[in-house]
Amino acid sequence: MRDRVLALALPGLLLAAAVVAQEGWTGLDDSLTTDRPDFTESTSIVPRGHFQIEGGTTVARIEDVDSTAFGELLVRIGTGERWETRIGVGSYSRVETPFGDVSGLEDPSVGIKFRFTGDSGDLGPGQPEVALIVLTSIPEGDEELTDDEWVPEAKLALAWGLTERLSLSSNVNYAYAVDGDDRLHQIGATLSGGISITDRLGSFLEWYGFSEETNDGPSTHYVDGGVTWLINNDLQVDARVGTGLNDADPDWFVGVGAGVRW
Repeated sequence: MRDRVLALALPGLLLAAAVVAQEGWTGLDDSLTTDRPDFTESTSIVPRGHFQIEGGTTVARIEDVDSTAFGELLVRIGTGERWETRIGVGSYSRVETPFGDVSGLEDPSVGIKFRFTGDSGDLGPGQPEVALIVLTSIPEGDEELTDDEWVPEAKLALAWGLTERLSLSSNVNYAYAVDGDDRLHQIGATLSGGISITDRLGSFLEWYGFSEETNDGPSTHYVDGGVTWLINNDLQVDARVGTGLNDADPDWFVGVGAGVRW
């Protein structure tokens, strides 16, 4: 319980410490775009020569099993005009079951995102922004939480600016996933609708799913929604809540987090 309270409190402390900030500190005109809190990855990249860190915590329950993931850290480095380097720091996870608890670090990851198109204002009617993410996990997590194998993934990200306030995003994903000693070809898809309520307050509603998450298991589906609050051009906080739509999926999950750019 103490770990869970701490995990939920730290993003709040970040907000309290930063709420006095009125302007961004990078001097960039564009507001940062994070790849959280929804599951759908954005098509945006971090500007060349800049860094962005995103992180948070998620608490979930499935039947009588509770889990907390703290960290969710993604370091994004603006490496080129059209691409960024991505380093995922394995979250510290704690899983509480009637048969005992498991805790430790999950596997880290490394990858790149390449953006193929310009901004939506430079595209034709109905033409999406397009980016591709290629990454792999690194089997260096703690013994009870590591996959023990490299897990490569590819994600095709699409985004449409429908109006000044409405947007639509989608991903098509492939992973050579691990289930115990077996491998599986996992296909995933997402669809996320975003609304800019004000210049600083945004919201989203999302569906995402996988062809299977265990070998010969059923397809899985999730829905979630949340809000983002842009404190300044380089700092954003977020919150989300969602549920699984299958018997083996979470009864509910809730998370909070933040993204900062410099």
